[in-house]
Amino acid sequence: MQYLVLLSYGREAEYRRALFAALSFWARYRGPQQAVRTLVFTDCPAFFEPYLAGLPVDYVPLEVEQRRAMQGPHHYVHRVKVAVLDEVQQVYPGRSLLYCDSDTFFQSDPGPLLRWLAAGTAFMHQPEYTFEEAPGIYASFDQAEYPRRFLELIAGCTFRVAGRARQLLRTQQAWNSGVLGLPATAAPLLPDVYALTDAFYAATGWFTAEQLAFSVALPLQFPLLRSDQYVFHYWGPRQKELMDARLAHLLTATFAHLPLPARLAAVRPLTARWRRQLELDRMREGALYAFGKGQLLTGARYAAKALLQAPLDLSFPRQVLHTLRGGTAAQA
Repeated sequence: MQYLVLLSYGREAEYRRALFAALSFWARYRGPQQAVRTLVFTDCPAFFEPYLAGLPVDYVPLEVEQRRAMQGPHHYVHRVKVAVLDEVQQVYPGRSLLYCDSDTFFQSDPGPLLRWLAAGTAFMHQPEYTFEEAPGIYASFDQAEYPRRFLELIAGCTFRVAGRARQLLRTQQAWNSGVLGLPATAAPLLPDVYALTDAFYAATGWFTAEQLAFSVALPLQFPLLRSDQYVFHYWGPRQKELMDARLAHLLTATFAHLPLPARLAAVRPLTARWRRQLELDRMREGALYAFGKGQLLTGARYAAKALLQAPLDLSFPRQVLHTLRGGTAAQA
């Protein structure tokens, strides 16, 4: 038995995102249903139950005070993810876990991921940048002080990980943790992930502290592979707005009352269609942002990709011209 783990709380938009993540897994999965069980950590199981009826799902209550405790001494919200995974590995020892953020969905059969996970391979969503590249990247968002503090921290400290003190290197890779595949033998590593998360966040205030901790710890014990071929992650605020509108239209009472095969059949083609739409929007957003910042070469690269994907949509070229003339970019 393997576990698909989801975390969703606070508001209906978050619930719908996690619902679609779960439904997309089961719509794409071709293996035996009894081999996987879904665990949903949430403050509102009743919202999920009609839509996931007929699937192997357990709900774990997650109330406000419990979440606050999980945030740890520095009240770091993303530390809840570490705590949830730690709880699952304690309750279900010897099981491998596939965790997905709510703003994800499966775009192909996750069967190969699960097989590699069972064989001892770890997964994150994708590599993003080296530690030393981060200040330049985050400077575009006026947030370069956070990775600079991180570089100062790792230059002056060692960290105990996987049984010994380690000096972290500027050239190490930071990965996105929207997807985490933890082999069954990863449980002893989670105390180190807790300690790294707390140390990184306390020293830097960087909201990525939890994924930096996993990026450091997992490769020391396991082969670490990317999973973006299987899972699409739409973390941008504008892409979330687009998905929220689509999910509100899809996840209605009528949909919930459909037989399970009909629910899954309705979801399956949407994953490919919505991925293309979100990728296009991300390219357009990147182009308009870069042009607005005067980064003409970067803007041109994004714009060319967007135009190749949707050459007949003339609204985007108009937005580019408006931005280049000094206007405020409209929504693409």
